[in-house]
This record gives sequence, structure tokens and C-alpha cells, in this order.
Amino acid sequence: MLDYRYKTFVNLVETKSYTKTAELINFTQPAVTKHIQYIEKELNVQLVSYKNRKLIITDEGLYLYEKIKRIIAEIDKIKTDFNQKTVLNIGASKTIGEYLLCKSLEIYKKDYPNTEISLYVDNTKQLIHSLKKRQIDIALISGPVNDYSLRREKFCHDTIILICSPKHPLANKTINIQDIYPSTVYIREKGAGSLESLEQKLNELNMKISDIPKLYTVGNINLIKSFVKNNNGISFVYHSSVADDIKSGTLSTININRFHAKQDFYIVSNNEQTITQPAKIFLNELIYASHK
Repeated sequence: MLDYRYKTFVNLVETKSYTKTAELINFTQPAVTKHIQYIEKELNVQLVSYKNRKLIITDEGLYLYEKIKRIIAEIDKIKTDFNQKTVLNIGASKTIGEYLLCKSLEIYKKDYPNTEISLYVDNTKQLIHSLKKRQIDIALISGPVNDYSLRREKFCHDTIILICSPKHPLANKTINIQDIYPSTVYIREKGAGSLESLEQKLNELNMKISDIPKLYTVGNINLIKSFVKNNNGISFVYHSSVADDIKSGTLSTININRFHAKQDFYIVSNNEQTITQPAKIFLNELIYASHK
């Protein structure tokens, strides 16, 4: 489908304003500038210029605009063709399914109201099993994917952080990893991508997850957050799952020396299974939303 940056250029041509374009597509103005610069570099042409401080679209820019409009018209036709009853089976790990997918699903359902979406939320291990059994079309995994028989594509990333109650004695402090030992620590269940990511990061500190004395496994993110908010322990979680709680002040963070836990999120599909057209269209919307 059409690269989102080309859609930005169409809006710029039609508004003749970086500010209005940014407002229209809900991006920042610097992001709009980067989109245009990306296209100019990719095509090796100048698309815009200024005359008496007025934005001018170059001849090359106008030519590109007309071509893109034709492509958009063709995409609209494709949408019409697919505006029949279809089924999209999506698997998503718990962090993605509960905290990151809403916007993409809203956009997709608006554009393709006749597509029936089945969303399966589970841990990474179970999603990969379902993918190999062809029970789902694609899986959105928030953790390492070590099965190289599957197709993988990065679409965004997140960071593992240590959360606690604002009343916890370590709240907002910087500590060494061993300083968490007196606290109860909640972790996700075996097979969860976030647990595997955490284990990898702890290994870099010459530490095993089993070294933590007071360790409890909980398979539900919201239940973990509830325990932590009530000051019953601390937990390692993805930032996206607690961003609103931190902003509202119901949760705090603990910084750990030398603990840098960035994790890529992946779109995963079966090498032996062709990605359906509804899945391709949805993935385009997902990638577009994740770049905002």
C-alpha cells in the first residue's frame, strides 16, 4: 500500500501549509518536514520551494502529486473490492493487544466495516504455536522471536521498566539490581515475551531471574498493576502498559544502574502461509499508526 509519507505530501500540496498539514494528520510540524525530505531524498528531486516566503510546489512536485492521486484512487477501488465480508484473524501478545492495538483497529474497522476481526490475545509461546497451526493470519509479538522458520518484521519497540507504588521506599530512586532483593517482585508467566526479554537483560548483568528471592508469577498485566499500586511489591513491565498510570501518578518507577532494556516488537507470519490481503492492509495501518 501507499507509504504514509506520500500521503503527507498530498496533504501538503492541498493545504500549502506545513502547519495545517501537521494538524490535519495529527503529526508534529518537524515530522511533516522529515516526511517531505525523505521523499525528496528517495526520488532525488526537489518537491517544494519558497518564493516571497510563500510555499511553492515545484513542477516535479505537481507531477508526483498527480501520480499519487491516481494511486489513492486505485487504493480506494481496492477497498471497495474488499468491502465484502472477510475475516481477519490476529494474534497479539498481551501488552500489544491490551495497550497498543486500539487505534489501528479503529482505523481499520472504519475503512473496512465488512471485515470481521477475531483478536486472540495470548503470550508469545502460544501465539507462535497458533501461527504454525494456521489458526491465525499474523501474530504481533512483544518479545524476542527465536524461531527462524517464521517471517519477522520489526514495527515498533518498547522499554522494560521497573515499577512500584509511589509509597515504595525505592520510588524514583536509582539503585543497583541487588537492591530489589528485599522486595516482592512480580513477573509474567513462562512463555511471555516480556519475561524472555527480561531474562536476556538480566543475563547482561550476570544475573538470573531465579536469583530474586521473593518472586511471584502473575499472568495478567492489570492484576500485576493492582498489586503494585497497593504497594504489595514491584514489577518489570513494558513502558506502554503503564504509561498512563505513571502520568497520573498512581505508579512510579525505579531506575537500575546499567539496566537498558529496549525490546523490538515484531509482526510475525508463517513462511508456509500467504499473508491475506486483509492482513496486509491492516499491517499497513498498524505500521502507519506506530510511526506517529
